[in-house]
Amino acid sequence: FNICPGGAKAERRKAHDCGGKYDVYRLTLDEMPQVYEGFCIGGHTMTHPLLTEIDPDEALAELVDCKQFIAQHFGQSACGMAYPCGRYDDAVKELVRKAGYLYSRTVGNVALTLNTNDPMALDTHCHFLAADFWEKFEAVKAIDGDFYFWGHTFELMNDDAGWQELDAMIGRLTDDPATEWIDVRDLFVR
Repeated sequence: FNICPGGAKAERRKAHDCGGKYDVYRLTLDEMPQVYEGFCIGGHTMTHPLLTEIDPDEALAELVDCKQFIAQHFGQSACGMAYPCGRYDDAVKELVRKAGYLYSRTVGNVALTLNTNDPMALDTHCHFLAADFWEKFEAVKAIDGDFYFWGHTFELMNDDAGWQELDAMIGRLTDDPATEWIDVRDLFVR
């Protein structure tokens, strides 16, 4: 049973343990690599345009520039990305592929099994604040599947209780002996 995104259990606990120490939405580029150590950094474009609504050349530039920015500032290749506002179509999926991303996350949800057969339209199980998070987790765990949840750090701005809740959630997931943290890219390179 795997949880995405990942890393080893000890690394995940260490990587997550920044909630009360940093205003993550105010980090400098110099602070980001340390705070996000242990996380695979994914792309989200440079300026958050709706990729379906802009010129394809501009969309490709947004994707490529973002990938290069991540490589330059984090020393890693952006293997995946998430569509701004969840908006995409077949043409945009092809641009993401052309830009060199391994996968792209949507805002759609699956019930049990991740749709890894279409890496440019990867749905997740739920958002980390979903009311049925633990129900979905247990259902995927019961089939020894891969559980993928997502969220934004800005959703926890100025919310110490929210950070504590997320920390408890990460702790519960990490302490479960049946779980293993993996990077989303591992879904496609097994």
